[in-house]
Amino acid sequence: MALHVRPDFLPPQAPRNVTTSIIDFSATDPAIPRYKRHFAAVIDNFMTEDECKELLAIAEQSTISDSTDKEPTWERAMINIGGGRQAIATDVRNCGRIILDSQDLADRLLARLNPFFRRWEMDRLENKFAVTGQAGRQVIYHLTRLNEKLRFLKYVGGEYFRPHWDASYRTPSGDEASLYTIHLYLNGDGEEGQDLEEVLNRQQMEESGEELPANEEEQGTLLGGATSFIPSWDQEDHAVRVWPKTGRILVFQQSDLLHGGDSVYRGTKYTVRTDVMYSKKHPATVSTV
Repeated sequence: MALHVRPDFLPPQAPRNVTTSIIDFSATDPAIPRYKRHFAAVIDNFMTEDECKELLAIAEQSTISDSTDKEPTWERAMINIGGGRQAIATDVRNCGRIILDSQDLADRLLARLNPFFRRWEMDRLENKFAVTGQAGRQVIYHLTRLNEKLRFLKYVGGEYFRPHWDASYRTPSGDEASLYTIHLYLNGDGEEGQDLEEVLNRQQMEESGEELPANEEEQGTLLGGATSFIPSWDQEDHAVRVWPKTGRILVFQQSDLLHGGDSVYRGTKYTVRTDVMYSKKHPATVSTV
């Protein structure tokens, strides 16, 4: 179905109450010293609640045929298995997904993100080996765009994404590759909206194999669903968590940051994921004019 997006939807200027914070993994509670040179940051109030609702409605409407009047279709999310192939693996990733191809919407998001990216020197990367790896030696990376594949994710009733590393996406031409992940949370009330004692109780039940209570309300207050950074597979209890909050952006490097999407025990969690794309040039080919 053709997208219907208002011309004035998502203007470049962020809301006046926008705030930012860089995650210093050496000072978080708990601290993860091995990530002390790794980049992750949060932008709060990046979008308004109305903008989040409208963006979600655009994605859901894209799945509905013009000739029918039915509910939006959320396909099951898949994982990459190499060679450009994907497969459903619910033991690793269990959630719904809508893939919306829209460079227009990606460009609108980037226009609003650009001031923050420039502040964090993400628009031009040089000698940032924690982000680029050793392949970044004697190479300058220039931000080109956001990946037009906007992946809308829906978690409900105990759904999750187990710990993983985000792979760098390379375009078929090989001219661009992703280096950072963007998560946009479309709903939630942040840490202050969570019953942390109940979250811990349900995590312990889940780990011990006990049967979890059935999801009480898909539309109820969100319980669980944090994005958790962990130092290793066997230290899931040593997590730095970013909680879903309406209009919040989480941006982090794709290299060497092990993370997962915690189980959602109540309510429904909606997010959008995309990639920050770069092209690279050797210094000898970069104009100094």
